[in-house]
Amino acid sequence: MNTPAWNSQYACMGCTVRSHLPLTMKKIVRYLLLVAALTACTQNHFRIDGIWNAEDGTPVWLIDTDARDTLAQTVVKDGRFALQGKISAPAYLYVGNGRQRVHLILEPGVVTVDINERVSYGTPLEDAYLDFHRRFYGLPRDQREARVALADSVVRANPDNLVGALALEDLAHVDKERFLELYELVSPDNQAFSLVQSAHQSILIQKSMEGKMFTDYRVPGGNPDGTDVKLSDYVGRGKYILLDHWASWCGPCKAEMPYIRKVWEAFHGEKFDVVSIAVFDKRTDTEDALKKLDLPWPQILDGQRIPATLYGVNAIPHLILFAPDGTILKRGLRGEAIYTAVATYLTKE
Repeated sequence: MNTPAWNSQYACMGCTVRSHLPLTMKKIVRYLLLVAALTACTQNHFRIDGIWNAEDGTPVWLIDTDARDTLAQTVVKDGRFALQGKISAPAYLYVGNGRQRVHLILEPGVVTVDINERVSYGTPLEDAYLDFHRRFYGLPRDQREARVALADSVVRANPDNLVGALALEDLAHVDKERFLELYELVSPDNQAFSLVQSAHQSILIQKSMEGKMFTDYRVPGGNPDGTDVKLSDYVGRGKYILLDHWASWCGPCKAEMPYIRKVWEAFHGEKFDVVSIAVFDKRTDTEDALKKLDLPWPQILDGQRIPATLYGVNAIPHLILFAPDGTILKRGLRGEAIYTAVATYLTKE
């Protein structure tokens, strides 16, 4: 059996040690060399200890969505699963199967992923982002400035790691101007992070479109009865139209619906109406959700990525307010700002 080159080098080093060092020193050197070898083997190693109350044999994947690559795979057994491997640098990945998954910052070390609770913890970056995420989304919607201040502080403290990148992307949904300001301060790697880059491009498209005439599009089979529908069936026909982009799986979308219902109940009629368009969703899932939600305004199904392509709608919920002539007035309205914006324009009439 041939000895690998690195073993030959190690043997030569051992010869030198034996000829010049006392026994105790030889043991110390050997110990140090062993520690160094073990460190080199384990310093990039990760292990995921998973919890999921799924049937035995259910597949679990570790997926890099940016690279469209499966990094590891296993199955559930007795409500548990484990994945391990090596990672050269922290990466934002997800673990799970379909929509039953958890996104996490994966780095060397041991991390626990609980798919039942949709949470992961145990490594420094993941724990830091989990702490931020809980505080950021735990603040009431009427404490917008507190949320902005929190995200601002975390981004500035982490300008070159994934905690800062993810906090910056979260900020994009709350304050687009502050997002653009902080975007210029973070590292090139954080600027290039897929979620940040997507948010940045989307905001630039949105800002460039405000004050301009709407762009029409057609959704094949988009009406509930299966007939085709166009945006111009509603927009540019003499009414203010609030267009709500949503999906059945989107919790924040459903959280906005009471605010949308409030403005619809107050103003719908000859001058104003609401239209919802389902995006990034299965038609059957949308139809099932509509039966439970009981939304009284017009619905467009199967929008999929059409609005994303033309209007930069890459994150939902996303609301656009159109003027009666089809001009884009406001984008990205949330919470009470929806009612305020609509009321402001209608009182000018």
